[in-house]
Order: sequence, then structure tokens, then C-alpha cells
Amino acid sequence: MIHIVNAENRRQFFHALKQMHLQRKKVFIDQMGWRLEHIAGVEIDCYDAEDVVYLLEADNPRAPVTGSARLLPTDRPHLLGEVFACLCDEAAPSGPTVWEATRFCPAPDMPKGAARHALLNRIIGAIIETGLLFGIERVTFVASETLAPLAEQAGWSVRPLGPPKKIGRERLRAYVAEIDSEGLKRVRARLGSSGPLTRFTPGQTVQAA
Repeated sequence: MIHIVNAENRRQFFHALKQMHLQRKKVFIDQMGWRLEHIAGVEIDCYDAEDVVYLLEADNPRAPVTGSARLLPTDRPHLLGEVFACLCDEAAPSGPTVWEATRFCPAPDMPKGAARHALLNRIIGAIIETGLLFGIERVTFVASETLAPLAEQAGWSVRPLGPPKKIGRERLRAYVAEIDSEGLKRVRARLGSSGPLTRFTPGQTVQAA
């Protein structure tokens, strides 16, 4: 199950979020060699703000996290607009109904290949479900040369925002995807799933004394 975590229920996922940041450090910095800020063994940046929505795959809030991703609004500073704008032929799509998906992160010990590809498809399905829930109409993202074909073929409607370019060690390409029910049906069909991929656990209500 992929849990939708936002400002409302974040306190209930404290341990899972800490695990996610630890995994991001191990995957992006230790394994992939990205030059990212880190402190006390966790990777966290200026975009990990209060209005971010995290997608965490885990059996329950205290179970091991097997994968994660981050969704953030584009009507405030975001990666594609500030760091990867060179990947777009025109201005990066932005606005209250356009969100950005970043930091797709499998668990560090997840085998490469089929297992990670399946996780990516589940996360894409979760992105669409979350988008439909929060009134998101489009999602932008940047994909490496390895992940780009998988994202293109997942079943949702997606188009590139510019040609691929080499940035650092990798060739990257920016995309925008439509968030709609038809795309969700196709993604679920490819996964062999007929039901929801996500779960939203409401925040605990604090009663007055």
C-alpha cells in the first residue's frame, strides 16, 4: 500500500518519513553519487516544505518503507523551475493545478531491474490517484535516460518538455503528464490492479479538555 502523507497526517508517519530521508541519502548520495546536501545521515533539501505531499510504500506507518516519492506545488519554488529549467524548450509548466514529482526512491536493498520498474509503475499510479484527490491536473517530472522510457510507457498521457540533455553524469529529460481517470485505468491495467493503490489516513483529532 502507498500512503499519502501531507501536513494533516504527517505526525502519524514520523518514523516512516525519517526512514525515507535515510534511504534518500543512501540511494542518491552513497549509491548514485549525487552532490546533495545531507546532515546526520539523511538527505533533505529546501523543497521538503510543509505543503509537500509524500508517497510512501509500506504495509503500515511503522513498517519498512519499500519506496517513496515527493509531490510539490509549482506555484512556489520547485526543482524544474529553478534547477532544471534548461530541460524545457519553453517556461516550465506551473500553477496551482500543476505539481512536480521528484525524489522517486526505491529502498536501497531493492534489486535493480524488474522490482524497481514495478515500483515505479505503482508510484505513477499513486501519483495519479493523489492528483485526482487533490485537484491536480498535470504533473511535471525529470527522468534519467534509464527511467524515461519506463515513465513514457506506464500508461498515462505524457509528453516531453524538451530534448534530453547531459547534466552531470546523467542524460536527463523533463516531462509533463496529464492527471485523469483514463490514464489511471491504463496504469492499473498494466499493473494488473483493479483497486486503489493509495491510502490516506486522516490526522488524529485533538479534543479540547
